[in-house]
Amino acid sequence: MDKILFLALIVLLLVPCRNAEPKFSPEFEGLGELENLDVEGNGEEEFEFLELPSWESDRASKILVNVDAFGAAGDGTSDDTQAFVNAWKQACSTPKSVLLVPEGRRYLVNATRFTGPCADKLVIQIEGTIVAPDEPKNWDPKNSRNWLDFSNLTKVLFQGGGVIDGSGGKWWAASCKKNKSNPCKGAPTALTIDSSSAISVKGLTIQNSQQMHFVISRSNSIRVFNVKVSAPEDSPNTDGIHITASTNVILQNCKIGTGDDCISIVNASSNIKMKTIYCGPGHGISIGSLGKDNSIGIVENIVLDNAFLRASTNGLRIKTWQVIFLSPESSIICTHILILVHLRTEGKSGFCREDLVMCVQYATKM
Repeated sequence: MDKILFLALIVLLLVPCRNAEPKFSPEFEGLGELENLDVEGNGEEEFEFLELPSWESDRASKILVNVDAFGAAGDGTSDDTQAFVNAWKQACSTPKSVLLVPEGRRYLVNATRFTGPCADKLVIQIEGTIVAPDEPKNWDPKNSRNWLDFSNLTKVLFQGGGVIDGSGGKWWAASCKKNKSNPCKGAPTALTIDSSSAISVKGLTIQNSQQMHFVISRSNSIRVFNVKVSAPEDSPNTDGIHITASTNVILQNCKIGTGDDCISIVNASSNIKMKTIYCGPGHGISIGSLGKDNSIGIVENIVLDNAFLRASTNGLRIKTWQVIFLSPESSIICTHILILVHLRTEGKSGFCREDLVMCVQYATKM
């Protein structure tokens, strides 16, 4: 009998949250058709997805800007920040550039802002590992909440099999959530895309961030696919992908496991589509928190389709500071949500409230 208790219970929801056809804003008419995942002006056809061996032969029109050529040591201990800054200036100002972070090397880079606008068809090809300094005491106070910050960009492709590593261990240890005697203060976000449009992010791994891993802020038409985000289950405030004040965002085929929300969507965000999301460990997928200090929080037109949640403390939830009221026109759809719940615990099964137009799941740790 004890062995039976160790079996996993699979709860599979195959129903949308409401039977009526949802109403969406005219800007995002395709939201109801989940199989159509293209964002206007940001489909894959906008970019040429490169393979390393083909650059010299098939991609002669591309201008390769290698960070090593600007003095980067790539040994994981030398400070390569200035080499990255200089390489960025060259690539950003040159049409059809490929900013290359080579494979098999570790680049120590301090907090840096990479600012546009840039010349057309910029590709940022990350094949190696970019690593942050691991000592909070030595962090630049001018960039206390950011590590790699990209802003004011249009039609830029981030891609590659490389890693962005925030070296967050000492930051987590200094958190008040780990030790109540520590002061409560913010920490850097590993990767930020801010005030940008028509951006595609493909294939990267973002891990061990000091706090949030990947923030999409004040941006439009962003596509993120085949991205992996990971941090230990007990790492505090390490949200996987955080979306704020952004519209027309697609997250597809992403695997996220952290110490906080896998995905969080907050105020002034709309037209967000999530498809084939693997979440866990973590706190699930969250809309909010919204309405702090009696403020007005607006999040519209959200789709979650085909999600697998394992060892997450929640499924999909809406977090507010006040009692929540959703109108019949609220456009939140969730389908094909798979959650694993351990039989040894007493977690509630999922339920769908059509009057709230919302699916809520309670999943306990495996």
